[in-house]
Amino acid sequence: MSERPKGPIALEFAGFWRQAGSLIIDVTVLLSISSFLTPFHWFGFGNLWDITRFIEVPILLSPFAALINPVSIVLSGVYFIAFWIWRGQTLGMMVGGIKVIHIDGTDINLNRSIIRYLGYIISALPLFLGFLWIAFDERSQGWHDKFAETYVVKLPPMPEVSASAPPAGI
Repeated sequence: MSERPKGPIALEFAGFWRQAGSLIIDVTVLLSISSFLTPFHWFGFGNLWDITRFIEVPILLSPFAALINPVSIVLSGVYFIAFWIWRGQTLGMMVGGIKVIHIDGTDINLNRSIIRYLGYIISALPLFLGFLWIAFDERSQGWHDKFAETYVVKLPPMPEVSASAPPAGI
């Protein structure tokens, strides 16, 4: 049976592919949830502007629907911010075994979560360049992490517990 470490644990920064995979899972979850809002998008309910003036092919509109509809922006904001405050992880981050923390190693609070989410929007606007930045940064920080003073780190593996040995302290 292995024991929990007594001192601080050195955490490793989560790389680009792990963070990208986690974000893809989160986007898939959000698209599944927001698919219920699709009828509202068809009629332009709540849209900030008419995107069909810029793109003629309807299939190309779907990725931009969330950006032009405030309901989708709020829905995704609530998703990310609530999970970051609750666990420091979204559903995708749980699957990827990663967590977002403040640069001092503590959990992030509401203000940092809001700044990080707004940073997500800024990172996505110039062709996702702020997310691509993760691949080239020595600490694997995207623009959103730089704004919010956060790191995304790999979680250490859980220690294995043997069923035959009695729990420690008994």
